[in-house]
Amino acid sequence: MDTYRLVKKEDIEDNLLELRHIVFEVTDACNLNCKYCGYADLYEGYDKRENLYFPFRRAQLLIDYLYHNYWIKKTGKGYKRTISIGFYGGEPLLNVPFIKQVIGYIEQLPYIGIAFQYSMTTNAMLLNRYMDYLVKKNFSLLISLDGDEIGQSYRVDAAGQNSFKRVFQNICLLRSTYPSFFEEKVNFNSVLHNRNSIETTINFIKENFDKIPRLSSLSQKNVREEKRDEFNRMYRNAADDLKNSSKCGEIEKELFVNAPRIARLMEHVRNSSDNLYQSYASLLFDKNQIIPFQTATCTPFLRKLFVTVNGKILQCEKISHDFALGQITDNEVILGLEQVATQHNKYTSVYLKECKTCAVRNNCRRCVYMGKNPIKDERCYAYMTEMDLQTERSNSLTYLEEHPELYEELLNRVIIRDL
Repeated sequence: MDTYRLVKKEDIEDNLLELRHIVFEVTDACNLNCKYCGYADLYEGYDKRENLYFPFRRAQLLIDYLYHNYWIKKTGKGYKRTISIGFYGGEPLLNVPFIKQVIGYIEQLPYIGIAFQYSMTTNAMLLNRYMDYLVKKNFSLLISLDGDEIGQSYRVDAAGQNSFKRVFQNICLLRSTYPSFFEEKVNFNSVLHNRNSIETTINFIKENFDKIPRLSSLSQKNVREEKRDEFNRMYRNAADDLKNSSKCGEIEKELFVNAPRIARLMEHVRNSSDNLYQSYASLLFDKNQIIPFQTATCTPFLRKLFVTVNGKILQCEKISHDFALGQITDNEVILGLEQVATQHNKYTSVYLKECKTCAVRNNCRRCVYMGKNPIKDERCYAYMTEMDLQTERSNSLTYLEEHPELYEELLNRVIIRDL
């Protein structure tokens, strides 16, 4: 299909009505100075770090704006849904008073069928001080840990000291004090680099905490050109690292859809079947008659709403702050939905010429904001020729022939269940 539809104000209103996730950048301050941090000097595209703390007044304005203008319109007998409130940094535990104020304010709002859940990404340096409160409010915690002491050695404090011993001690304290909470609500995020590997990282975290971490390579987006050599020395490609591991097969089973080859196979299964639907509602419509949006970029606030410590409103914490859609001041929420739609359409329209010849145009994977500036990008990073697509299909089918059990497992454990 070569026809695409533009995002309209009404689409964004619908997304805000059904908003599932709000993330506050609690502070841009941090008690660590990780060498590869997305806000460190390896990267550009973010606001200057100034040790700021998010003022509660602005959070209150945003909550009131969403509650009174959107959420309250969805109330009704038997209506229930969940909204996740995320706290992000910097290190969010440096601004616990703000977190407590936000949660306290949310919990005193008149009930309209919405249950709120709380989540946090933390480096665990202050976990011992605040774990009682986090457990009381049933937080979902994502703890940053790159494996053993050597793997953790890029995560250093202001004095350049490895954070491993303190972080490890705090995690062990949480596990011993609240074992059920630890089992149910705690996960780990591990960044791959030249001082660790998938195998050593998984082995360490599994042996010590009986968990399989989420693994990610260093982001290749927005790297400063003058830091490119330093970045290349630190970078480790997840797919290559796994392929070279002596325990590749075992690790792939542990990671499942987080393993690169299984993730690609899952996408192949999704895109090749005519019997898969994105939602129950889509069963009512002929998929061939639905006109898609331009590129795979999320329409604004479809998945989440992110607010920086400076009050910038974005649709995701992973993208450059240059793509702000609105602003929260000390007095109001500034969010013109017509302007948001226009800005979004401007960026997604850049690649339409390439879309017409792209072999995966009907199953696009491009987020236009995952780069410096879509207007200046020369080419779509997800563009595929027919030959590229055939190669990917061949690789997926070969892998499926080697692991036939994955087809049913992907359908039942991932694709169907996610509906």
